[in-house]
Order: sequence, then C-alpha cells, then structure tokens
Amino acid sequence: MIKRVAIFLLVLLSAFVRAQDAKPPISYALYELGYLYSDSAKAGIDLDIVRELARRSGREFTTVYLPRARIWHELETGSLMMTGSGIQTPERDAFAWFIPCLGLKNYVVTSAADAHTRPGDFRSNPELLFGVVRAFRHGPAADAYIDNLRSDGRVTEVADSEFLYKMLLAGRFHAFMALLPSIEFYIDQYKLQDKLAVSDWFPDDPPIVHYLVFSKKAFSEADMSEWRTLVAEMIADGTLEHIYATYLGAQNARVMIDTLR
Repeated sequence: MIKRVAIFLLVLLSAFVRAQDAKPPISYALYELGYLYSDSAKAGIDLDIVRELARRSGREFTTVYLPRARIWHELETGSLMMTGSGIQTPERDAFAWFIPCLGLKNYVVTSAADAHTRPGDFRSNPELLFGVVRAFRHGPAADAYIDNLRSDGRVTEVADSEFLYKMLLAGRFHAFMALLPSIEFYIDQYKLQDKLAVSDWFPDDPPIVHYLVFSKKAFSEADMSEWRTLVAEMIADGTLEHIYATYLGAQNARVMIDTLR
C-alpha cells in the first residue's frame, strides 16, 4: 500500500514539474496587407512564417487578426507577444525586439492610361491627387515627395490598403504608393492587370526592411538569441525565400531576401 502511494505521489510530482516547465502559447497578431496576410483568404506570407516558426521551435502559436495600431499598443502592454512585417523605430525599441525577415519596396500605381506619368509631371499639375495609407513609410525620397504634395493639400490618406485601389478606380485620386505584396494581391483579386500600371518613381530608395517583432514583456534577451539563430537558419536554408516566391515569384523573393544580406 505504501509503495503504491509513493508511486502515485511521484506521478503527481512529475506531472506538476512538467506543468511548471510548459511554456504558454505565443500570441501572434496578423494584419491585412495583401499577400502578407489576407483575413478573408486566411492565408499569406506572415501566416506561413508563423507555421514554420512553430514547427522549428516546438512552440505553440495562437494567431489573432488585429488592426495595426492595436497591435503596437498590445505589444507595448505585453498583452500580445509577437507580430510580423513590422517596422522598427526608436520609439518601438523601448518595448520590442526586432529580427529582420524581408525587404519590401514601395511602387507607384496609376491607371493604365497614365502609365507614362513621371514624378515631375505629376508634381507640376496641381489638379492631380496622390493617395497613401495613413502612417505608412515609403522611403526617404518617396516620403519627401509625398510631404511636398501634402503641403499643397494634394494627398489623400486612407486607413487600409484596399481603399487605395477602390478610390483610384473611382477617380478620387490619380496615383498612390503601396508595397509589392499589396499591389500583386489586389491586381490578382480584382483582375486589374489591364487597368493599372506599376512604376518605380524612386529607384534610389532601397527596399524597407520589415521585421518579426517580439514584446520585451514576453521575451528576454536570452530568448532572442535563440529566435535570431532560428530565423538565420530559415534564411540560410532558403525557407523564407521559398515562402516569398510562393506568393510573389522567384525574382521578387530574391530581392526580398538580398536586402537582409
């Protein structure tokens, strides 16, 4: 009898130790940005990266779809642990760790009829309006150009990338800037191949590095060493490039990865 009680207590103790050692699921927020993630399709680059991180780390992830502004707030408070495709800033460094995972270029989109419009032509015509997603960064030269237009009241800001395409087609403005995953997604979704033109007005602006973002309230500096090693392995063995190529083609995927090297 005593032996059975001892065995029972050892089993309970072992279960207790395992429970203490078990790590909670990692909460990861996704946001809408074309082929980076589409909530209607429940698919995209960021979701594929989450699945690969889970497979390699052995950690469980739970994903949630949130607006961008709420994501940053919850990362700061610690109620959210991770997100993807984020931009690093000095303000965000105070509450988050960053691991670079892809470089994305912004392009100008116009109607097909205006495909040959150039920045100088657009700037000199006061009747032409430009669209951007509120709070998005586009690159040094591009942002300076947009700020000049904004000072003349010629910039329309929208809350979400999808509105850019709808408003351009409705004639609410005449050009806008967007990231490649957004452009390719909405052109494909709405069959706009013959209606829109994509141009690089600012070729000297490099791709903007986007990061995996970790809340400092959830991850220590020691934790981050392990995650950096894991992501470096995903870059070195071609896993990330393969994910990007699945959605955006091999040539674009190579640029997205080369930005990190």
